[in-house]
Amino acid sequence: MALISRKEASPSTPAAPSAPEPFRQTSLTLPNTPGQAWIDERTRVAVARGINVSGHLVFQEPVRIEGRFRGEVSSSELVVITEQACVEGRVRTPRVLILGELTGDVLEAKSIVLGPQARVVGNIEAESLTICEGARLEGDVRTGLGAEHGSR
Repeated sequence: MALISRKEASPSTPAAPSAPEPFRQTSLTLPNTPGQAWIDERTRVAVARGINVSGHLVFQEPVRIEGRFRGEVSSSELVVITEQACVEGRVRTPRVLILGELTGDVLEAKSIVLGPQARVVGNIEAESLTICEGARLEGDVRTGLGAEHGSR
């Protein structure tokens, strides 16, 4: 399945009549972070607003959590935790954008961005970490992890 950003979409493409959209975008702006580009990226909603889910979610595409999720979520591309979302558990993905609340660990990430309203309690392992002003982080952080990290 090819995912395209709203910028790449044709302006003449008609909108779907009253059918729920499987992809949504958030309108938050982040100050000069990699996460700003990630906001513009098309993502599939894994847990919608107002929904509570427990379990293990695995995706091969960019996904977004808007509701409450408890368990482990993995994506081969990107996980976005929106401003209204609350995640309790482990996140495994190369790129993570946390705009809401995460109680748990982020493992094996290349890049993590904590937005201005992010609230994280847990351990973070990543090659790079960007923390916006206003974000809260409580836990152990290990950054600069390269290829040698995977061999432990």
